Amino acid sequence: MRREDVRAFMDLLKRLPSNATKHYPGKTLQQAADLAERAGLPRMSSDTANGYLRSLGAIFRFAVDEGYVEADPSAGIMLPKAPGRAKDKRSPFDVSDLRAIFSAPLYTGAVNDEAGYARPGPNIVRRGRFWVPIIALFSGMRMNEICQLTVDDFVEEDGVVIILIREDDDDETKRVKTEAGIRFVPVHPELERIGLLAFVQNRRANGPKVPLFPDLPVGSTGYRSDPFSKYFNRFRHKVGITDRKKVFHSFRHTYRDALREADISDQKVRALGGWSSSRTEENYGRGLRASTLARDIQAVKYDGLDLSHLHVKQLS
Repeated sequence: MRREDVRAFMDLLKRLPSNATKHYPGKTLQQAADLAERAGLPRMSSDTANGYLRSLGAIFRFAVDEGYVEADPSAGIMLPKAPGRAKDKRSPFDVSDLRAIFSAPLYTGAVNDEAGYARPGPNIVRRGRFWVPIIALFSGMRMNEICQLTVDDFVEEDGVVIILIREDDDDETKRVKTEAGIRFVPVHPELERIGLLAFVQNRRANGPKVPLFPDLPVGSTGYRSDPFSKYFNRFRHKVGITDRKKVFHSFRHTYRDALREADISDQKVRALGGWSSSRTEENYGRGLRASTLARDIQAVKYDGLDLSHLHVKQLS
């Protein structure tokens, strides 16, 4: 590949929409770019495009090291970083937001967890709509990472139960956003108190790889997160959270703030949240042990938020 080929690839990336394979499955990148332009779809961010260029560069650097090529033709080729706009940045939830979310009828008693989720009633239905926000709050997982979970993503390692965030070659809809996103997160004690592990165990009776939340509908793109995103947008308005900067992804920002407050090291923060690092030394060794991260995640808490009304009473 020549340097002009890399520049042509960069020009193509600039034309591609976000989630091109979701919008145009089976199409080539060129076809997807052409169709997206005709449809007026927003283009992928420069950060995302540069991520692809960095991956290409990593391949070439390997090839140089191994003597397959003499030079990296992608060296220095990057899109300029788009200036950040404050209005586009997501804000974390504050404790009043969290109280509003988890004191909604869905968590205190609703008609049901479908059309009647916002009307007070006798039922607390522990299915997808109940669990996805709680898991996000205590794991920092992205919406799609949670919605796509299967029961075999919960395993015991190093004496603790962890959640595997991973891709599946047999399931094209099971994907992670970045390479750093492939990780594991220990199950937070509060999730255990609320009954997540018991819920997972009950779902195991239906098969070894069944979806954890089959009740969440699959969207036209094949992802459960797409319909859930629309639902959660309605939900947050119902509980009075109308700030456009506060969306489902705010749980991830809230979680990162909680990790900072717990004085957890940067390396552990990146491991727990799937945030990437440019530090080469972190690519060496086996990584952090599950028991090590489990000790740290216990320190994640939200002062002023009481979820004891959701705890599952243990049978004596």
